[in-house]
Amino acid sequence: MTQSEPDFWVLEYVTITKDPRTDLVVAIGGTEKAADILQRTGGFLSAPGPRGDYHRLPHGLPVEPQRLRATTASHALLAAGHSVHLDPALNMLATPDGERDAALRYQRPATAPPPNRAQPSVSRRR
Repeated sequence: MTQSEPDFWVLEYVTITKDPRTDLVVAIGGTEKAADILQRTGGFLSAPGPRGDYHRLPHGLPVEPQRLRATTASHALLAAGHSVHLDPALNMLATPDGERDAALRYQRPATAPPPNRAQPSVSRRR
């Protein structure tokens, strides 16, 4: 009996990030199917690049719609079987650092004492 390597169905990797030079949200990599998903679900536009076509969101889009479109497109790509890296700054479902304490309070049981706070000492007078 000869064993062979397993066949994996892995599509090309797609990276969705914000270009620091232009402030454009760009998607790099993927297949024609990934390009279709980016255009339909995220509103990405096809653009020619020095190393081949890439996709970007339209110019002048405010930050919150950029985040929403990037997150929506990334989840649609994942659901279709693509490997995706979404820049954490664009992830609409991630909690920004400023809201970390609020998220931890929400996750902590109501009966647990607050973290890093001294418990009041009880002194009894006799």
